[in-house]
Amino acid sequence: MILYIIRHADPDYEHNTITEFGWQEARALAAWFKDRRIDKIYTSPLGRAINTAEPTCEMKGMGYEILPWTEESMDYMLSYQFTPDTDCSYSCSVKEGVHDFADFTGTERMNTVNNMIKESDAFLSSHGYTRKGLLYSVDRPNDDIIAVFCHGGFGCAWISHLLGTAPGMMWPGISLNTSSVTTFEFRNEEKGFTRPVLRRLGEIAHIYDAGLRVNNR
Repeated sequence: MILYIIRHADPDYEHNTITEFGWQEARALAAWFKDRRIDKIYTSPLGRAINTAEPTCEMKGMGYEILPWTEESMDYMLSYQFTPDTDCSYSCSVKEGVHDFADFTGTERMNTVNNMIKESDAFLSSHGYTRKGLLYSVDRPNDDIIAVFCHGGFGCAWISHLLGTAPGMMWPGISLNTSSVTTFEFRNEEKGFTRPVLRRLGEIAHIYDAGLRVNNR
């Protein structure tokens, strides 16, 4: 299975949509997907994600399904404040997965992170891959290609979860360009277990193809 995690195009936060430049990005993304297969399209409930998905849906003749749990939250956007004395300890095991920063786990936003993990697990299980710690059991092997239009902060948190790393460590070190595409592959291993493989992070080939400027917003 292939999973595309797509950040929304240039946002107009005030009007819950995307800017004119954002529409250019979204149309360029649709053109890039023209000859690429997509079997299912999902989107965050927020307008900027839905509007980014619309040109691709129109070009593909497909509808989209709303995933409420992919909505952006300030819990994903607040920076972690590093100091020389910051406690960066964390633990990791195949059985239990990753435990975040010792300092970070005590904050209220861990509830948001834990909900994201729960919903991600349920979503991927519905597509045939059930999480077992850092691994996923291949319950229903498939070659589906699914696209999820979402957000920068949420996307970084989800990417870090799929990679089996602590979300608090990932946020300060990743920046997803608007309309960028991150690609994960779930290999159908014969032993019955797999891990999500990161094929491309924050790809913006469609921006270059369309001759648009790179938007670092």
